[in-house]
Amino acid sequence: MDTSTLLENQLLATQFYVPITLGSLISRPRLTGLLNESMKYPLTLVSAPAGFGKTTLLASWSQSLPASYPRVAWVSLEEEDNEPRLFWACVLTALNRQQPECFTSLLMQLQSPQSPPLNTLLAEVVNLLVEQTDHFLLILDDYQVITEQRVHMSLAYLIEYLPAQLRIILATRADPPLPLSLLRSRKQALEVRTDQLRCTVEETKSFLHEVIGTQLPHETIQQIRSRTEGWLVGLQLLRLSLPEQADPLSLLKEVSGDQRYILDYLTEEVLQRQPQEVRTFLLSTSILGQLSASLCDAVMQQQGSQQMLQRLEQSNVFVVSLDSKRQWYRYHALFAEALRHWLEQGHGDVVPILHHRASRWYAEHHQTTEAILHGLYAKEWHWAADLIEQKSFSLLSLTWGASPYMLIMLQQWLEQLPAGIVGSRPYLCLVCAQFLWAVAQPSMLEGWLDAAEACLRASFVRSSDEEDVQVSQEQANLLGAVISWRAFLEGLQKNAEATLSLCQQALSLLSPDNLAGRSHVAGVQMVGYYHSSANNATAAIESGLQAASLAQAIGQPAITIALIGSSIACMIGAGRLQEAHQLSRQAVLLGEQLAGVVLPDRGYPTVFQAEILREWNQLDAALSLAQEGISLCEQIESLTSLVYMHYGYSILLRIFLSRGEVDAAHSVFQQIEGIGRSMNPPTFTHFCALFTTVDRIKLWLACGERDRATRWAKELDLRQGCGCPLVREREAVARIHILLANNQPVLALQELTSVLERATAGQRWGHVIEIRLLQVLAHQMCDEETKALSALAEAVRLAEPEGYIRSFVDEGTPVEALLYQLRKRERKNGPTLYLDTLLAAFQQEGMARVQAGESTKTQPLPEPLSGRELEVLQLLARGASNLEVAQELVIAVDTVKRHVSHIFSKLGVQNRVQAVRQARELGLLDEEQQGT
Repeated sequence: MDTSTLLENQLLATQFYVPITLGSLISRPRLTGLLNESMKYPLTLVSAPAGFGKTTLLASWSQSLPASYPRVAWVSLEEEDNEPRLFWACVLTALNRQQPECFTSLLMQLQSPQSPPLNTLLAEVVNLLVEQTDHFLLILDDYQVITEQRVHMSLAYLIEYLPAQLRIILATRADPPLPLSLLRSRKQALEVRTDQLRCTVEETKSFLHEVIGTQLPHETIQQIRSRTEGWLVGLQLLRLSLPEQADPLSLLKEVSGDQRYILDYLTEEVLQRQPQEVRTFLLSTSILGQLSASLCDAVMQQQGSQQMLQRLEQSNVFVVSLDSKRQWYRYHALFAEALRHWLEQGHGDVVPILHHRASRWYAEHHQTTEAILHGLYAKEWHWAADLIEQKSFSLLSLTWGASPYMLIMLQQWLEQLPAGIVGSRPYLCLVCAQFLWAVAQPSMLEGWLDAAEACLRASFVRSSDEEDVQVSQEQANLLGAVISWRAFLEGLQKNAEATLSLCQQALSLLSPDNLAGRSHVAGVQMVGYYHSSANNATAAIESGLQAASLAQAIGQPAITIALIGSSIACMIGAGRLQEAHQLSRQAVLLGEQLAGVVLPDRGYPTVFQAEILREWNQLDAALSLAQEGISLCEQIESLTSLVYMHYGYSILLRIFLSRGEVDAAHSVFQQIEGIGRSMNPPTFTHFCALFTTVDRIKLWLACGERDRATRWAKELDLRQGCGCPLVREREAVARIHILLANNQPVLALQELTSVLERATAGQRWGHVIEIRLLQVLAHQMCDEETKALSALAEAVRLAEPEGYIRSFVDEGTPVEALLYQLRKRERKNGPTLYLDTLLAAFQQEGMARVQAGESTKTQPLPEPLSGRELEVLQLLARGASNLEVAQELVIAVDTVKRHVSHIFSKLGVQNRVQAVRQARELGLLDEEQQGT
């Protein structure tokens, strides 16, 4: 599906209309004057509970602004807008409506599979606004529906750099998690809160006089204001509830309690005062989020809804027109809630009937989401199940960007279906498991698959009749699919050892021409070989590539790319970086060429490219690719995007750790935790252990949170181990980092023995290199230099053909010192190009720290030391003579003397002692040399 088309379909034009309010409104100059001040502040926050007139105030004020004021861009936010790109599409669309074509190019970028990271796009928004002569006012109504942290973070970013050409007003029922205290301190935020929105005594008097048409004593007005607490919706309902000549205070005295009780009571009074046909219409249509004449006619099963909607609007009975053509309306949210309450209380038996009628109207108008929702509310289970089965692919498109709101909605739909209905429809069971494997509770997933398998096994047709044989094979294929999904879930959440045997069962059921089913089984086998006690990276990679080949043969490009991506992950673990890099480039090209469109799924292999470039020490290119890959993965129309984004952010975390950017790494880890809140805990824990746990521990240790890491290790010991051997291995590696940080190398060496044996047996040479380097550190801490050099030599032997660099550099000074010794030893046998490359990377790292000013205590050098001069300086700090330096670096003694002279000159010193001291102050020496 074209992402841009999908996005356009999700944006309702009614979101961008300023709500039109008819009927009498009292003048509130103190509030309009306050809003006029908003033009002086980047952000204005209008925050109060429901019913205090936020929307009414902003709508009437914005419509009364003179032409000299900024162009007003209005967005009525909905829960679906929690997806970050959908949110910003709404914002840009609203701005574009005020100045057509101005923001079109940015909208196209946002919708493109090559869309840049959000912060990059927002920087372009800022630059575009700066160039404008026109000014804009962006009003975001109902911001309380936004719960996605990524939206809050991106909005905070925009506010931070907001130019004078744009001002933002947020109307919300609760304060958003924005840096409000910082904005206050900078005088960059104006706040309009509940106490300011409450009707004053004078405004209450004006309302009673101008709107209701009654004059009361000042004391009575004070009591009414106190009773309603200045609640504007309470006063409006009071107006509609009053019979002629009635005393408002007497009416209010009949009800006790808070605003909820007043709302219920006054709504009942409103209903009682309406003619029967109006009352019936209000109650019957209260089940609808938005109202149109055609939809209301269908629900009411009668004509004339357009006239009724216009009549209600003219009477100001809490109806708001959503467009200038008077085609779509909605009720005030609190009023609709109260109407539904009275409908349930008085006519509960007709509620399912009304929902069913609405469901059929939405189905006829191809609005699958609303059709299924109303079908479920109607408890028309078979009808809803039919819609889910028939629209399974359409439903997947609803998870564009995998917004948490959509995932929760989808889960709630399927969880509402009775077990009896689900159990009798094996395909529905399979669809449920496929949709929600990453978010639903494991017990529910198992229940769906159990029901499907039981139903299929009970209904197998065994007959020689040709038609019955065909039916039997269809059932066998479906059962094979159910078992292959069970194998997949077992590997993720419960018992990885069962995965491969279940795959064999599935293959025995699938017909030879069922390439889709066989592709899925081969993909699950890849997971089984790699994660379980089978521990065979080679077999895993072969299975993954076979699965991808089958998927490509039947024209499933997105699945093909996904399977290639998973195969690449196994290759990286197996230490086959060159092959993995070549395959990732092929997968990206595949995503650009298939189906005539660019598939956002190519973001998955793109993040693997970033990981390989990180290992090859191309950190800038790796960062750019990782951000591009994540941006693409956010647009994938599948729940799988959760896993893709998790992996992408895990690689981004690793890149920032390699760059020494701890704050950025911490921010990325928060993103990962946010993704976890959309997944079921066992699945998130599984992927965290595989992708993130080791780097999370590194992050904590880099932040000085050793106690936190130690507590994690103790809690891990108390928990029951996961059924996946690879998960246990990765957790053991994380624990080894903690042991080394706590100066417990002997315990670390004990744990390293078993994980090294397992990684070696599985031919996962990438993991072996990682484990060997931990051995190096542990042996060095034990003063076992010979063993440390032996482990390092083995790591170098494995790493050299594939060009590993960061695995060594990230372990820091101890590994660097040993590499010098290893190079000195190996040079007796010939050139040491790879060791030279590794040590040069260490030197570049040191220079980068100095140039960035991260370690300096004085001014940086006017002329930096060259790489060779830094090598000489390190050896001088170790006490090496000129001759020893010459022998170590394989250069002439005269050349050493020349380097020493240049070092003294650049450092501004006279001798070696001064040079070493100055180098320490400038941070040119690593920690080991600084301590010598």
